[in-house]
Amino acid sequence: MTSRNGDPIWIRLGVRVESSEEARQLHWLLDRFDAGRIRVVAHSLRLRESPKPERIARELGARIPG
Repeated sequence: MTSRNGDPIWIRLGVRVESSEEARQLHWLLDRFDAGRIRVVAHSLRLRESPKPERIARELGARIPG
């Protein structure tokens, strides 16, 4: 998953992705929610690090299937 400028999409969204499972979760979120909405939630959840996809899903009221 890369953006038009070649950066991984999660960097532009402000999401922390550290494994293939988290990449799958982010893909699931992107299939169901607007990228702008994901970015807003990621920004609002940011403490010291970017939030992971599972936390964003929870904030959006969604549950990523296992």
